[in-house]
Amino acid sequence: MRITLIILFTMTFMNYEAEGQIGRLPLSPVQKIEQNIGVTDISIVYSRPSMRGRDIFGDLVPYDKLWRTGANRNTTIEFSKDVVLGDKRINRGKYAVFTIPSPKQWEVIIYTDTDNWDIPEDYDESKIVAKTTVPSNRLEEPLEVFSITIGDFTNFTFDLIISWSNTSVSIPIDLTTKEIMDKKIDNALSGPSYNDYYAAAEYQMEAGKEYQKGLDYINKAIEVTDEVIWWDLRIKAILLMELGQFDESLKVANEGLKMAEKVGRAYGINEFQKILKKLDK
Repeated sequence: MRITLIILFTMTFMNYEAEGQIGRLPLSPVQKIEQNIGVTDISIVYSRPSMRGRDIFGDLVPYDKLWRTGANRNTTIEFSKDVVLGDKRINRGKYAVFTIPSPKQWEVIIYTDTDNWDIPEDYDESKIVAKTTVPSNRLEEPLEVFSITIGDFTNFTFDLIISWSNTSVSIPIDLTTKEIMDKKIDNALSGPSYNDYYAAAEYQMEAGKEYQKGLDYINKAIEVTDEVIWWDLRIKAILLMELGQFDESLKVANEGLKMAEKVGRAYGINEFQKILKKLDK
């Protein structure tokens, strides 16, 4: 009997040891998303539960109750620059994302504490830095695995998209790109150089969309340079066209085309031909 017990104990210990070595696969794997948008870095870390035949919203995830928005530890989102949610400015940093799902809408909450398992035991309203309400959308096909993605982003805004089962919500978040870029431009132009003026004009042409500012900058760049080059005139022609000054844009574009043809720059020739084609419509 004693020998039998020793053998059974040894086999049981070996089984536990084997299980310890093999480990256990997580039911809700952790995913990390990193995205740069404009001048802001965004990082999201969350656990991804699966449906596994369960009814999700209104059952596993009750309606009208605070939810950790995923599984296991808090879902977190981190911003390298300030952002705006609704009418609230969120300082750069790391935050937890909580939600209160309802059949027709969700409340989204950005919370300062990020190290909780599930929702905080001592949930504190004063730790809410921003919250907003967004409509709930029904998915045509159920999504098996809980998902958070970044979508529909520009240099100035993006959507935080939360989807699972037959439900998806999209949370618009504004970036402070314009504010940051304007400050950079103002600082750079306090001791202006050709490169600073040119970069400021190019930014306004491509992203800032304040075309009069861009035209002022490219004119200053042309003023301070020893030699006007075709790419200066390309930006000027585009800005004039955007401002509706078509005759002046045509004049500048033709001048720039001649410069590009003189130095044999195929890219420049092609760019001016595109501008002239738009002006001819």
